[in-house]
Amino acid sequence: MGKSPEKLRIHAENRAPCIDYGGDICYNIIDYTILYIKTVLSAAYFGEGCALRHGGKYMKKPIKSIMCLLLSAVLLTGCASGAATGAQTDRAQINIVDAGGTAAPDASSDMSDKTGISGISQPDVQTLPDESRDTAEADPTEETASDEPFEIVIPYTEEADPDTEDTVYPEDVASPEDTVSPEDVADESEEIEDVKPTEEIADETDDTEDVASPEDVTDENDPVTPPPVDYGKNSYNALNHAEVQGVWISYLELSTLLKGQSESAFTANIGAALDNCKNAGLNTVYIHARSHSDAYYSSQLFPWSKYVTGSIGADPGFDPLEIVIQQAHARGISVHAWINPLRAYSTSDMGSYGSYPAAEWLNGGTRLVEVGGYYYLNPAYDEVIRLIADGAREIVSNYDVDGLHIDDYFYPTTDASFDSTAFSQSGRSDLAAFRFDNCDRLVSAIYDAVKAANPTALFSVSCQGSIENNYNLMYADVEKWCAESGYLDYIVPQIYYGFRNSTQPYSQCLSRWEQLAAAGGKPLVVGLSVSKIGYEDTWAGDGKTEWLTDSAILARQLQEAMECGSYGGAALYSYRSIFLPDSAVKAQVDSEMAEYINIIKR
Repeated sequence: MGKSPEKLRIHAENRAPCIDYGGDICYNIIDYTILYIKTVLSAAYFGEGCALRHGGKYMKKPIKSIMCLLLSAVLLTGCASGAATGAQTDRAQINIVDAGGTAAPDASSDMSDKTGISGISQPDVQTLPDESRDTAEADPTEETASDEPFEIVIPYTEEADPDTEDTVYPEDVASPEDTVSPEDVADESEEIEDVKPTEEIADETDDTEDVASPEDVTDENDPVTPPPVDYGKNSYNALNHAEVQGVWISYLELSTLLKGQSESAFTANIGAALDNCKNAGLNTVYIHARSHSDAYYSSQLFPWSKYVTGSIGADPGFDPLEIVIQQAHARGISVHAWINPLRAYSTSDMGSYGSYPAAEWLNGGTRLVEVGGYYYLNPAYDEVIRLIADGAREIVSNYDVDGLHIDDYFYPTTDASFDSTAFSQSGRSDLAAFRFDNCDRLVSAIYDAVKAANPTALFSVSCQGSIENNYNLMYADVEKWCAESGYLDYIVPQIYYGFRNSTQPYSQCLSRWEQLAAAGGKPLVVGLSVSKIGYEDTWAGDGKTEWLTDSAILARQLQEAMECGSYGGAALYSYRSIFLPDSAVKAQVDSEMAEYINIIKR
């Protein structure tokens, strides 16, 4: 391919607007002048232009060099002006700019033509006995400020399992450097390694690179990739609502209802939890079916989760997923089986994994890779993607789920050592492009598996709310997945930000996601965070006290989302945060939820 010029990026830092040239950030007029000269010379020499994204594509053609040079001059003028006033710049007033350099439209503008998620209407609801869920003690007599009492029913309490990690509240993105915080995921109990990206985003459409096919990533000791498992088709007609009002129930919350319980006790517990959801106007649950390359159902491919019985591989004597489905459908609630495709157990737990397929890769260091004390599957290999896709098909074929759902657990690190063997064997030269392609293949394979098993079931992806984080840290090409067919049915970005967040103000972030969803005609289900209510938002800059001092945040966020033309609903993180919040924030959570519920029950 020849040499590539260093890449030009626009940054939003705590200082004035700036230009990053090959990783060197300039904040004074002398640096700007030097940068401009370097940009002109490199573009003229290499004939490839600068690496600004325009409409989702990188400008790497000679003709576009002229456009890039003109843009460089504009940036130079603006940056020089910004340098003079940088100390007074309010980051909350810096517009987030879309891929083409156009200011994102105001999400409050009138876009009343809404695109709903396709699906059949809900059946008549049968009322079953109530009961609820989690580990914390709560007062079942407390009511919220809603017009109708918002009652929380608690069937039992149980001491927290000391072997279960504390839940970390998700914050999708936070720091000005766009690094991953420990809260950057939807289920959160384990941290993604906190690293800064070392590679720029590559243009995955560039076909000039000599690319090896996935089958070429191999060596003589590689296991033979098995043919796809055919579990047959499921004739069940999935129940999905025109407007999703969802909630995430993570493995930690599910474990509290399930671990050590009899079949009848678990049935009562999950029934009570679903009653709470129904009474709050929620019609969809995203509930863990696989969190650590394990299973909360009877599987041929993955062992029973330790969060089911306390021991990996121990059969509880009943099928929790089947019970969840029965109880949910009886209440008119959709069930989307939530899986983390790549995450496996900790290094200490994997020794008990048994003889399931992933165990064959435990000692190889290529397909199952240790990062920060946990193992992760490496999507660079066909057999890894096949196992994950077969696991998805196993669920959708054998169970009457209404959809399959994955969150933002893609690459756990930007460190080149994670997949260095596969990358070197691929013959490719751009690691970022290689990883983007792997995630594309992974997501596409899961989508195909779901549709092969049951065409009426939906596949959704809950990615990070920060579009930049998805690209710079996760290698998740969310723009492509939204714009093209064959990747997902709808998108659920975790927009866990307040209106006054300095880095990712909610309204502007929502507007950018609306643009991505609308480009491909995909419904946008907005992920909102109940878990932040009553707490300081550490990385929110000027808005760090917003969740402490402001009111009706969730209700206002929902109303703004409803104005989006691609609006397909909302999903709340998480069940525990709604129904069993800490006592210190309970009154505030109840007040927020009362206003939110009044809107969805309109």
